[in-house]
Amino acid sequence: MNIKIPCLSLLVIAGLYLVPSCTNDVLPEPEIQSQCDTMMVTYDAVVKDIIDNSCAYAGCHSPGGIGVGNYDSYDGLLPVLDNGLFESRVVTQKDDPALGMPPNSSVYPESAKDDLTEEELLTIQCWLLAGYPKN
Repeated sequence: MNIKIPCLSLLVIAGLYLVPSCTNDVLPEPEIQSQCDTMMVTYDAVVKDIIDNSCAYAGCHSPGGIGVGNYDSYDGLLPVLDNGLFESRVVTQKDDPALGMPPNSSVYPESAKDDLTEEELLTIQCWLLAGYPKN
């Protein structure tokens, strides 16, 4: 009977160390801010081209398109920039084929492209961190 109590205690203590160690299996995101420090990103200079080719084309986030909002202009983007929806869909949910933007063509065949390139995504992230300047 005395042997069972120390063995049980040892198992409980080992379990307490092993369970939490499985919760940190995700690698941290690289430090975006340090990458943005050397970039001068504005809507007019860089971001407009990314949005035009990824979002604001005929049939999507343009007049008559199926996407919510008109992203043909900076002013058309402001509501979704200010309420955080743009960042949520383009950055936070980027890996979700239906919710991430641009949407995956397997879900939306009309999609012009499945994903932003890493450079385009970094540019958008830096622009958002800078307060999404127009020019």
